[in-house]
Amino acid sequence: MARKIFPLLLLCSYVMTANCQIDLKYTFRNLYLKKQYSEIVQYKPKSNEQYTAKAFYYIAMSHYMLGNDYKALTAMDLAFEKGPVDHDMYFYKGKILSAIGKDTESLPYFDKAIALIPDEPDFFDGKAEVYFKLNKIDSCLIYLTKAMRYPNCDVRAYLLKAEIYQAQKKYDTALMTYKSAQSLLTIPSEAYQNCSFNIGLVQQLMDNNDDAKTTFEEHLQHFGNDFHAIAKLIQVYYALSLFEDAIPLKQKLYKAHKSKTLPPEMDKMFCLEQFLWNGKKVMVFEHYEASNDALFPKLSFYLMKEDSQIECKVDLESGMAFQLINSKRKYVLCYIRENIHLTYWSYVYPEKFKYREVKENVINILNEKNN
Repeated sequence: MARKIFPLLLLCSYVMTANCQIDLKYTFRNLYLKKQYSEIVQYKPKSNEQYTAKAFYYIAMSHYMLGNDYKALTAMDLAFEKGPVDHDMYFYKGKILSAIGKDTESLPYFDKAIALIPDEPDFFDGKAEVYFKLNKIDSCLIYLTKAMRYPNCDVRAYLLKAEIYQAQKKYDTALMTYKSAQSLLTIPSEAYQNCSFNIGLVQQLMDNNDDAKTTFEEHLQHFGNDFHAIAKLIQVYYALSLFEDAIPLKQKLYKAHKSKTLPPEMDKMFCLEQFLWNGKKVMVFEHYEASNDALFPKLSFYLMKEDSQIECKVDLESGMAFQLINSKRKYVLCYIRENIHLTYWSYVYPEKFKYREVKENVINILNEKNN
């Protein structure tokens, strides 16, 4: 009788021991919610703790959040081996594969996540972003549209869709999509700032300078140190011939230049105006004063080709030699193309020149060279 009882007791003891094993997914989930990712990946399990599929999932996600994409993939593969595999695992394996450049390989995992939960917009958005990376824009737009059918769709889907339409020069649709995104955002978030800026930019590209003026002025009320927005508003003011209104904004850029707080791409000059001449774009840049250079430009009028390369430029130049010759005049217009540098001594200006006059004379020079 005792021989029969012993195996039964042993079996009960084994079951009790197995039941005492603690699933680490609960520990890891709590740490993950607290963004303690390093604690998860460095965790040393106790003898009564076990790694389940979901525990490996949280390890994978922690590596993913820490930027360790290959380690994240290894941990996610362990989660798949353990099983069962849920929608989150499929979705984030797709995200991780895309992060390491295996975009085509990632697509089926988004499909499997969608099959399990077909009304989750993040899954459609995730697949759309992969199609965007693959430059399959039509497919990207299809999945962005699917994501945006749901009220809990993340704003990034709206922003990506708007950026695509903007790049395609479908400005009306881009503007409408940016405004939809803006309604989902709050001030002073970075996403709201970018969205607000792009609304003004699209309005400017549509030549709706009055609307762009309102947008950028309101934008700068909230984001006063957005130097790119300051430069854009200056362009809008110049397009509307509101030269005096631009003066305080230019002063702010000069002050930031002196204190070395400008973004690198604006450190030497900023765009003053863009206009068309004979169907070609002319971009006008103002340079910060260069005091000791032998020859330096104050304004540069760049005539652009269709491929965005520079065809030629007309500079409003100054220099010590010129100022010694003509003390009452500081600047002269010069035409520059490849190895050609022509000085127009008939077009000289005092230090406080009138921009409208300079622009008219630059157009005269371009017309002369065109003829």
